[in-house]
Amino acid sequence: MCGIIAITGKNTSALTDEKVLSMLSTLSRRGPDDKGFERFTDTVIGQTRLSIVDIEHGHQPMRDNTHPYSIVFNGEIYGYKDLKLDLEKRGHVFSTQSDTEVILKAYAEYGEGCLKYIDGMFAFAIWDENKNQLFIARDRFGKKPLYYTQIDDTFYFASEIKALFATEFIKGEIDPSAIDEYLRFGYIPPYRTVYKNIQTILPAQAGVIENGLLRTWQYWRLEKKERTVNHDEAKTEVKRLFDEAVKKRMVADVEIGSLLSGGVDSTIVTLYAQKYSSFPIKTFSVGYDGHKNELPYASEASKKIGTDHNTLAVNANLADELSEIVDYMDEPHGDSSDFPQHLISKLASEKVKVALTGDGADEIFMGYGWYQKKWHMPRWRLDWRFLNPFQAQQKAITVFKTRERKKILKIFSNKKNINETEITSKIKNPIEKINTFDLSFYLPGQLLSKIDRTSMMHSLETRSPFLDTELVEYVYNLPIKFKISKTENKILLKEILAEVFPREFVYRRKQGFGAPVDLWLKNERIKKLTSSLFLENNPAFKYINYSEALKIYGRFYANKRNTANKLWILTCLLLWFEKHQDINS
Repeated sequence: MCGIIAITGKNTSALTDEKVLSMLSTLSRRGPDDKGFERFTDTVIGQTRLSIVDIEHGHQPMRDNTHPYSIVFNGEIYGYKDLKLDLEKRGHVFSTQSDTEVILKAYAEYGEGCLKYIDGMFAFAIWDENKNQLFIARDRFGKKPLYYTQIDDTFYFASEIKALFATEFIKGEIDPSAIDEYLRFGYIPPYRTVYKNIQTILPAQAGVIENGLLRTWQYWRLEKKERTVNHDEAKTEVKRLFDEAVKKRMVADVEIGSLLSGGVDSTIVTLYAQKYSSFPIKTFSVGYDGHKNELPYASEASKKIGTDHNTLAVNANLADELSEIVDYMDEPHGDSSDFPQHLISKLASEKVKVALTGDGADEIFMGYGWYQKKWHMPRWRLDWRFLNPFQAQQKAITVFKTRERKKILKIFSNKKNINETEITSKIKNPIEKINTFDLSFYLPGQLLSKIDRTSMMHSLETRSPFLDTELVEYVYNLPIKFKISKTENKILLKEILAEVFPREFVYRRKQGFGAPVDLWLKNERIKKLTSSLFLENNPAFKYINYSEALKIYGRFYANKRNTANKLWILTCLLLWFEKHQDINS
């Protein structure tokens, strides 16, 4: 895992070597092992490296040994050895054992069409001296980030927004409509940033910068395809695809561990991962004393699988840890599970460089409670008179309702979200709409951004077998009845795990990775932090009505119901503005 930068345009010469190094230094946690940059005519590319594959020869930027192409690359390519063999048969000669060089040779063979053959988590930039153009791309699900801004005809790309600000001539211009969406969802949607003048390359998007212009296209889409298959056939194929997905992610020149919560998703990942290790893999768990404590289940799973288990009970200084997380985050993010994800990443990074996770299982196997609730919503229910299940689910996941945002925001746009509409416009089944929304909106916007930042702040690479392209495409097109029923969710996945684990372990009630926000907000240190943020001089109150925010603060501490999540979302926003006010114009 790494951090990358790429700058191309006529003003690149104004970017001194010192500025380039400053940009790279902001990405040092993403890549603490090595760094480098290279200049070309009107172009600079650079990288900080977390060495995972071909540690000795994988330095970047990497030049092709035959063609005038150079690359900086963040991520991992799965199945790269098979692709390398195919490229060798086509006459390509390799100088390293790295997956980075495989991308270069794939580009040499297929040009912009190389993305058809590359699977993994990635963001990369290739400078093509023949065409005098920069070719950029991001992985299919948005696991690895890539941001950019344009000043005149010069483009600046980076793995994190903070690297763009390190130039010192780029300042963030807060987008009030992004703050609106943050209050609605609790995170910034995946197709935009919190800044007007900074954009993001979208999941499954590629682009070319040539003659001062950026041309982008979507190279892959998750599409509905009719699949005729019975239950047993589907189960067998899911097992095969999942086994292959885990196997591909167990390739590295360093030790690989697993984040083991004791839930279905992380347990089955760990179970399959152990098959491909000659020694007990290291597993990691965190738990809350007296609240949703799954440490006993994680311990049970570890013993049955035979792992080297490491645990942590959460008793840290909440205020200090929250400040550290928000300080690292380039954008507001109000998910309470940021905190335990940060702690488990910190714990794992002390033992391994790479860890597998169960992320993506709930999205592809419909593991969230809202699938069952909305699928079995009777048509005579009031919701059906005004809302179909998809609309009802959208209403349910909204933190601040429209009327509340009208009151609390100084600027309320009330614009229909075009990207959000496009995601589900071609799908008629409301449950499939929810599923597509989760995969295309919630997954990259909330979940994957959280995983990437909280792991990278500790220089830990995380890999998600459930987000294997073939597996996702297959499961996405299975009949809904193979995923949920009136009484159960993730049907196929649980059946597979139940072949090894006791039913009472597999079919217990889902707990998730959330946090006791209402209790946290009453913690003395958090109360002190919160009271220091709800002051009128906080820069957030340029966009938020102070009096309305203060009402929410007061209602919670007056023990009013249904206010904890709203106060947490606001607290994270106010803390983010305080931590980042120096870079916002």
